[in-house]
Amino acid sequence: MKARIALLSAALGLCCPVFANTVHTSALTSQFYYDGLIVTPDGSGYFGQQWLENATDVTLFPKNGNTATWTLTLTNWRGQPIVGEPVEISAAPLTLTAPQWREPDDMAARFSHSVRTKVLARIEQGLFRLTAPFDVSSPVTDARGQVTVAIHNFHSCGNDSVPGSDRFVARVGSLQQTLEVKCAVNGLVPIPDTPNQGLTTAGLVGRHLHPNLLAALQNLGRAWHAQPDKPAGMPDHLTITGATMRWGGINPPHFTHKFGGTVDIRPLGTQSGPISVGDAAYDRQATQSLVDALVQLGATQIIFADNLRGVTQVKANHKNHLHVSFLSEPLEPWHHDDADTDSEGLHWHNYDGIYDTRYFIPTVKLLEPDALRFDLADWLN
Repeated sequence: MKARIALLSAALGLCCPVFANTVHTSALTSQFYYDGLIVTPDGSGYFGQQWLENATDVTLFPKNGNTATWTLTLTNWRGQPIVGEPVEISAAPLTLTAPQWREPDDMAARFSHSVRTKVLARIEQGLFRLTAPFDVSSPVTDARGQVTVAIHNFHSCGNDSVPGSDRFVARVGSLQQTLEVKCAVNGLVPIPDTPNQGLTTAGLVGRHLHPNLLAALQNLGRAWHAQPDKPAGMPDHLTITGATMRWGGINPPHFTHKFGGTVDIRPLGTQSGPISVGDAAYDRQATQSLVDALVQLGATQIIFADNLRGVTQVKANHKNHLHVSFLSEPLEPWHHDDADTDSEGLHWHNYDGIYDTRYFIPTVKLLEPDALRFDLADWLN
């Protein structure tokens, strides 16, 4: 009888409770919180909040003041917090690892001699960031079993097929959480070379723009291509000589051209190829007509060496291109004073606390080609 009871108990599992052989393991989980500029894949954007549980990769817009928090929580097998446990946090470049993107001296060497000292100073101050800096709330878990990591954005987004990124690793004993933090302006599109439709490029490294700006410039190019009374020798296309890197961000030797809303355009003349103010082939009235059209499209800043109507700043070192921006404030997100200018005479800037997408996403009027008119009369020459 006792044997039969023992056999029945074994069959029902009564003699060996299930929890007796359960491994009591702890768990490390994470939550990512971001309150800042969020750009959607089509290039539109908004200031908002994101909460992501156990995220493996996130994208931060290269705007100073964009800071995210990565909260790590350590619990025991019952889901209770484990207090006072050391947590190791490390970070290293994952993509875009070449020294010219990540090392201060190599990055500074890509700028003109006159500003390299300033670039190095801004990197040292943490305002011009080549990696994602971070701060840890505590070296050990608190009463909630948590450690919070503040992750700041950086500016090395790059020009490759994938954006620049840093890999963060959190370790507690044998437990680990990883997070890839990317630097990118999402939604930028490449500029196609279509001279037969009125728009082409020359000498570009970064050849991307916000899609709205590209569409507007393509319509402008089509209008120029169709213009019937151009002077002899004048090309029937417009030429872009400066744009934005594939993922936005740092674009040496410029302090600008960072968000896809700024473009350099060659002035017009009676010959193809490079044209500068003062050249015999430079056509002042045709260039004035181009400036008028850019203003009509909504340009907020036009820098050029000739004091044409609509030019907002006259700078002698802008003889061979019009620097045109459609951003509300077309400068860069670094602190500046009057002495801090790049090779084009443009300032650093600080965008901390600015919550207006027009500073980062261009506002462009998408006019059809037949809405754009060019006055090529010779009254300015």
